[in-house]
Amino acid sequence: MVKKSGKSEAAKAYGKALNDPIVYEYEWEAYETKAEIDAANDNLSDAEVVSARNSERQINARQKALQAALDAAGIIRPTIDTDEQLRLRDMFKVLMSSKRYTEEQARELAASTLGLVWEK
Repeated sequence: MVKKSGKSEAAKAYGKALNDPIVYEYEWEAYETKAEIDAANDNLSDAEVVSARNSERQINARQKALQAALDAAGIIRPTIDTDEQLRLRDMFKVLMSSKRYTEEQARELAASTLGLVWEK
């Protein structure tokens, strides 16, 4: 087994948006080989394997169907090249990450730099 760590961010808690996202770190031990799983007697049962595989297949099919429905409706994924508000939000995030501006200053600077207006 090998120790691994990760970092994540929670923007919501108990179904409500947080004013400030909470960043947290975590650790776990990961198997490196099937033999380690066997030695720990941590194998999935046949029913768990079937359930996990069916869940993966359902999620995959749902995502493909959603993409096909969006394509058929002519809805394209917004990018900074096609969506002004996305461009503003990305510029705002970059400015805020510098820790040099207040939220209001970053919003104003992004709008004036890009020559755009924030939608309400």
